[in-house]
Amino acid sequence: MQPLEGPQRSRATPCAPPPCRTETLSPLAHTAGRFSQGQYCALLSGMVAQGHGLEALCFFLALTRDRIFGLIVQLNLPTPHDRPMRRGGARAWTQSDFPILLDGWLNNWSAACIADRLGRSRGSIYYQTRRLGLARRDRRLLHWPEPAVPEPVTPPKADTAKPRLPARWPVYGGDKVLELTSKRKGLQVDWLKNLEAYVDVGWRVWSGQRISVIAENYGVSYITIASAAYWLNAKGPSSHKDLVDHFDRALGEANAKARGGELRKSEVDGITPYWKVGDMFKSRRDKRNAKRRGLAF
Repeated sequence: MQPLEGPQRSRATPCAPPPCRTETLSPLAHTAGRFSQGQYCALLSGMVAQGHGLEALCFFLALTRDRIFGLIVQLNLPTPHDRPMRRGGARAWTQSDFPILLDGWLNNWSAACIADRLGRSRGSIYYQTRRLGLARRDRRLLHWPEPAVPEPVTPPKADTAKPRLPARWPVYGGDKVLELTSKRKGLQVDWLKNLEAYVDVGWRVWSGQRISVIAENYGVSYITIASAAYWLNAKGPSSHKDLVDHFDRALGEANAKARGGELRKSEVDGITPYWKVGDMFKSRRDKRNAKRRGLAF
């Protein structure tokens, strides 16, 4: 057995990240940043498996949101959440520290070398590698390279301000005339004031329409539609081969009925819709609120 680098306090083997596809990717994956396709696959797999969200991935890898999404889709990884990233204190790592850590770890620099370059302890290096889900390394390959510090990656400026939604805009690609409105000064879609359009997202998912196409028709981001589909509990096809670009409401209703989907309203407000499927007797929204109150189902 080959000796591996890492702290010896625990013998537990971490769960392996989901496998990545190996097909040839579009130019986006090859020009997204400083790492190769295989390295991005390993890095993103580990970070997503550790539960890091979209903002954290952009911070660690110094990539824009669009490039992160492109890599997530092309590498067939789970969609990360979009909750805000937690910030540290006075000794928190800066964005320029992570390229040095990732470069050193992937190029088999010793932990002591990386710690020396960053002015931190070896324990801090090991903590960050566990936090980011980086793979352990063969000790025999570790070395102390020539003292040439990699230049820090300049954070992209294109996404410094989150794009704002208009006050009101139409929805395309459906069989009904629908429109959406925004809230929080254009930062979010106001689904509660547009429940018909919200339910329409569910019917589109049930019909097998691609999330990316729904997002384009709705004029919002991919993760906005993916989040809506999650809370609606709408189920798409089990195989990617069955996804389509067009919307067929009749097909969506037939698919929902075939899988026992029943449109209901959540108990938390008596307004928000969701699909009850199988033995599910509470909406995800109801379960979340009950958990916050210390209740259990």
